[in-house]
Amino acid sequence: MVKAIVDAVDIDPKTGTTLGYYTFGEERPIVMIVAAINGRSATDVYTSYLIMKHLESLDRLDGTVTFLPVASPLAFRLGVKVSPLDSKDLDTVFPGNEHGSVTERTAWEIWRRASTADYVIELRTGWQNCSSHIVAMHRDYIHVRNLASQIALPYVVQSAGMRGALATEAAHEGIPAVSIEMRGDTDHVNSQAAVEVREALLNLMRIKDMIPGEKIEASTSLMGRLQHVNVETEGFFVPTVNLGENVKSGDVIGQVQDKSEIVAPYDGAVISLSRINYAFVGDVIARIAAPLSDQWAPTAVEQDESTPKRRKW
Repeated sequence: MVKAIVDAVDIDPKTGTTLGYYTFGEERPIVMIVAAINGRSATDVYTSYLIMKHLESLDRLDGTVTFLPVASPLAFRLGVKVSPLDSKDLDTVFPGNEHGSVTERTAWEIWRRASTADYVIELRTGWQNCSSHIVAMHRDYIHVRNLASQIALPYVVQSAGMRGALATEAAHEGIPAVSIEMRGDTDHVNSQAAVEVREALLNLMRIKDMIPGEKIEASTSLMGRLQHVNVETEGFFVPTVNLGENVKSGDVIGQVQDKSEIVAPYDGAVISLSRINYAFVGDVIARIAAPLSDQWAPTAVEQDESTPKRRKW
């Protein structure tokens, strides 16, 4: 049985900011899996738990897997994206500052370990109902593309490459790094998404000859950046397509009941899609990833989780 070595690192004991690392194995390659960089959901934390339970059942691990199940403890407890201590988003301040604010010190401690890993994988829960997908700088770096292509999830979406994000900074430093976004809500763990990602990452470890078992060849589609689809009419939005479905520009993807149909502004795969809900003018109701061959207009809006929804009351 493979046992984990547990290491607790106090960043700010007064506020309960303690990072708990769980390390399995002691050889190379080193895989670092980081979850809960923001506190929006526990689906990514649950995914880490499921992978750890599997590793514990093994007799041998040829390599090292280090887990940080909760990277931002206080934000996770409160279910928020930014820390209430310094109003900073952890995934915007990497590589951090050893003598900075609580969030900056947290980033520095995580970066200190991530920078020695052979592969870095960040798990996150999407802010919108989505198909589990990989976000990576695959068009910029071949080492990132090689890693992303070995993870058995259907889509690899081009990252916007925002500086300060863990996966972005690691990629620039020559470390293969990706983010995996999956379904989940603030008060709900999506167990189906967690199992899907667990199996994809365990298969990656088999491909790297770290754990025993049958290797499944990954089949992924490399896509461009995510583009927002906004609603222009207030009312009850009802989707008419499914997650992962490929659409053409002009295809109907939903409707605001009794008012208007919502059409796809571009070709691509529907990566995320709102459930039935009440939508206000300007709300993002879907995100579509384009095929790599497509050329987006300069005015297209790129993915930005921090963009506030515009409300019309």
